[in-house]
Amino acid sequence: MKKLALLVVFMAVCSAVLAQRTYRSQFTLYDTREDSVNRDHSKTLNYISYAPQKMGDIGSIAMYGQKIVVPASWNDYNAYLHIENTFSAYDIAINGSVVISAEDAATPADYFISPYLRQGENEVVLLLRPSNCPELSEGTAKSRLAQFSGCYIFAQHRASIFDYDAAIVQREGKLHLELDIIAGNDFNVEETISIGYDIYTPERKLVDYAVREFNVAAKSRDTLKVRIDLGAELRYLWSAAKPSLYRTTLYIKRGGKPFEYLPVRIGAGKTTFEGGNIFRNGKQIVIKDIAYNANQSRTQSRKDILALKSKGYNTLRPDAPQPLWFYDLCDQLGVYVIEQVAVNATAEPNNRAIGGTTSNNPQLVAQYLERTKSMYYRTRNHPCIIAYSLAGKESGNGYCLYKTYQWLKSVEINRPVICISADGEWNTDFVSGL
Repeated sequence: MKKLALLVVFMAVCSAVLAQRTYRSQFTLYDTREDSVNRDHSKTLNYISYAPQKMGDIGSIAMYGQKIVVPASWNDYNAYLHIENTFSAYDIAINGSVVISAEDAATPADYFISPYLRQGENEVVLLLRPSNCPELSEGTAKSRLAQFSGCYIFAQHRASIFDYDAAIVQREGKLHLELDIIAGNDFNVEETISIGYDIYTPERKLVDYAVREFNVAAKSRDTLKVRIDLGAELRYLWSAAKPSLYRTTLYIKRGGKPFEYLPVRIGAGKTTFEGGNIFRNGKQIVIKDIAYNANQSRTQSRKDILALKSKGYNTLRPDAPQPLWFYDLCDQLGVYVIEQVAVNATAEPNNRAIGGTTSNNPQLVAQYLERTKSMYYRTRNHPCIIAYSLAGKESGNGYCLYKTYQWLKSVEINRPVICISADGEWNTDFVSGL
């Protein structure tokens, strides 16, 4: 009977109000500074691991569920559900209503789910199903990660840090921190938000710290701009040869106490594209790349990456967005990444009729754009990423890739955008060597 009820809910998905996908940097928060340094959520009150258990099958739909308890304190918090490693398209039902529907199984995604939760016990059911557009993923390699690994639910205060843009730029022989902290206020009245930050050099020397207050209007977001002269510390410029990382911690202060610690690692310098070549801190990168997707664990991936570096490879090309720890590893170990949208559409790549090759089907442009935006925003602050690829090399070309190229170029002004299968058309910055 329970399975039948769930199926009825699933069939009624078209009438449901779906949860909002959140386009921002992927992050979670910690209750103490020490836990943020160690990336330890074991004591974080507003963090729940989501590891749904098999409930049964109905036809081609596999159901996995988990019950969670929402405390009364979450009334002043926004809750987000983070989903990855589903290995298939999915829908998610919360308390009997389908509120999420996703075709992209490869790109980790965050969803704002507060409107669908209630105080006390809630049931969050994951419905795995066949994709409505499987042609977008025909050439994607099978993941080596455990199913549902990396899924979680976390809550942050309704007046808090929503996102950030972090860069350390070289200018006139000095390094300068350019940190934009985007604060969100989801209350119905204006809120004064106190944001604290500190920044340490790669050698753990404190550079600066402060707490700044500013007012954010009701139901809106505003940006706190932090600009700091870091001095002539050019030895800390980040590159594959010397992956030095500045350590920054952001947090909220309420009632004189710090809350919601957010660790950020920043690589000094920038990647640019000029004259058909990629440069890091003004020095041309000679790319020696290899296809690589994250292995079954961070430990094994670390061994793999070090082994590839020892063979002279300096650039990795995953065929879809990877777990967040993959980019952290590449930042720390010093290896470049060409980040790719989760599109590997191998059907009829040379058929340029409308709807012939998948990438020239205008009905799929929304899917292409959603996957591109999800990829870009969650990892854009990582220094290891030196370029963006619109799709796998057998994905043909056409309207969908024209639109995603235009969108990426509108938000990314430094790093190149690549369409490997452009075949001489305008929507790529370069293709050689890939």
